[in-house]
Amino acid sequence: MAFTLGVSVYPEQETIEQIDTYLKLASSYGFTKVFTSMFSIEGSKDEVAQYFKNFTGIAHQYGMKVSGDCNTKFLEKMGADESNLSIFNEMGIDSIRMDLCYFDERDTKLINNAYNIGVEMSAAFIKPIDEAIARGANIDNLVCCHNFYPERYTGADLESVMNVNNHWKEKGVKVAQFISSNVEGAHGPWPIQEGLPTMEDHRWMSVDDQVRHCLAMGNVDEIIFGNAFASKEEFEAIQRVMNLVYVNIPKKEGIGPFADYIPHGELKRIPFKIEMAEGVTDLEKEILYYEAHTAGEYLYYMIRDRWTRILYHNTSIPCRKNDKAMYHRGDVVIVNDNCKHYHGELHIVLKDTPNDNQKNYIGHIPADEMCLLEHFKSGTAFCFEKE
Repeated sequence: MAFTLGVSVYPEQETIEQIDTYLKLASSYGFTKVFTSMFSIEGSKDEVAQYFKNFTGIAHQYGMKVSGDCNTKFLEKMGADESNLSIFNEMGIDSIRMDLCYFDERDTKLINNAYNIGVEMSAAFIKPIDEAIARGANIDNLVCCHNFYPERYTGADLESVMNVNNHWKEKGVKVAQFISSNVEGAHGPWPIQEGLPTMEDHRWMSVDDQVRHCLAMGNVDEIIFGNAFASKEEFEAIQRVMNLVYVNIPKKEGIGPFADYIPHGELKRIPFKIEMAEGVTDLEKEILYYEAHTAGEYLYYMIRDRWTRILYHNTSIPCRKNDKAMYHRGDVVIVNDNCKHYHGELHIVLKDTPNDNQKNYIGHIPADEMCLLEHFKSGTAFCFEKE
């Protein structure tokens, strides 16, 4: 199942015309969700309700669902509570993100509301959400959404996020987290412009590499720009990644009993860029850009795709010597004719390995994508983005 991609807007800082233009742009690149702050709009209950009726009308016109950030105080202002979300239904709000939950049985009532309005809660609130689920909360109506962190060096670390995400995935609950636009002047709800991601290491990473990392983590369902406005170029970069991720590959014919085993059908791949070495042959590029590389069963010194040796066993891959004494983590190599039985295999190096002239050096994984290697498991499909 594909990611849900989303953007954020901040009505207290942006005109409705700017929001309309932005949502139109985002939707054209496959973004289907918009996160917005509801309690930042000033005015009476009726004025706020009318604003968001207009807002959701625009979003729905572009096929986007609206997640409204709110709290219990805002619910009170709007004449709502955990048992009555009728006003949110009238406004057209698809889900509400609770800045704080109730921490008691009211959370279960809220999640199980009569209008099936989605409820998003902070992913870090493990105990109260677990208790709500134990009391019968409908997990199909629940998303555990991480916070974003506007101040540099305050964002979450990978290990903590992985632990939280894995907790919710084991319970079948969807997980959302924020990435950050790198556009100068991109803002969040406060007067600080240092990016707006969930994870600190994503703060200045390119947007496509942030998405690649979320994909590789394997436990993220929704990815949302925390700050606004992302640029057309950033949307294009993410679209390029997503076009590589989900593919339908036909079954290979003419290779005997291996046809059933070589990956085919609907696949989810991790796409890498590559810093190409000099002198790479056309055949080596053909192997590099094979559409369904798959990690073998053990990933110790290398990620090893054994299927390319089956597909290219009748070809010759002459040794191309290079001056590297050792291959290092992130190096991409292809086994050559000096190791004839295995020639054609593509490897991504994970641990330093001596250069024995049995592998041709193809290139290197870019520095910002090295983190993807930490999440590989046996059977993980991957590919390389063409230059």
